[in-house]
Amino acid sequence: MTGLVACSSTDTSAGTDAGIDAGVDAGMTEWRIFRTDTNQNANLGGIVGADAICAAQALEAGLQGEFKAWLSTIDSPVADRVTQASGPYVLVDGTRVADDWDDLVDGSILAPINLDANGVFRRGDIWTGTLATGASYATSDCGAFNDGANGIALCGASSSTTVTWTENITPACSTQLGLYCIEQ
Repeated sequence: MTGLVACSSTDTSAGTDAGIDAGVDAGMTEWRIFRTDTNQNANLGGIVGADAICAAQALEAGLQGEFKAWLSTIDSPVADRVTQASGPYVLVDGTRVADDWDDLVDGSILAPINLDANGVFRRGDIWTGTLATGASYATSDCGAFNDGANGIALCGASSSTTVTWTENITPACSTQLGLYCIEQ
């Protein structure tokens, strides 16, 4: 979804791009981001399973909208599968994390992503498979996050505002970690 921008009343473009753009940013002023309240090994059921975990936790907390996991596999970087918002990313309590997508992937964030979907403070590392730029960690991804026993994958630190928020260490796939969930 690289390059999408918010539509305005002066957008006169035609074709399928206009429809896609309208669905991405239309009416949105902030995009929420939270960390899960549960931890699990890297057998997440792949990206689809991780997205389902995020959707379920958002629904349980009463959050409207679509949420996807901030998770990359070697073949599927998060930058290619989540909305690159033109407005701010915020925690569920309104704390600003980043001014927009470019700010989110510039190597630092404004506040740690340490609240779950209910606004409860949580500690711990997060499965990401994602470099600070939104690109995939190309070395290992726990079998595309389908293997909770063998290998390693990149994780982030939910207490960090530096590059380590998403690009920290590479624990064993059996390690119990959370997920970041980002609104679409």
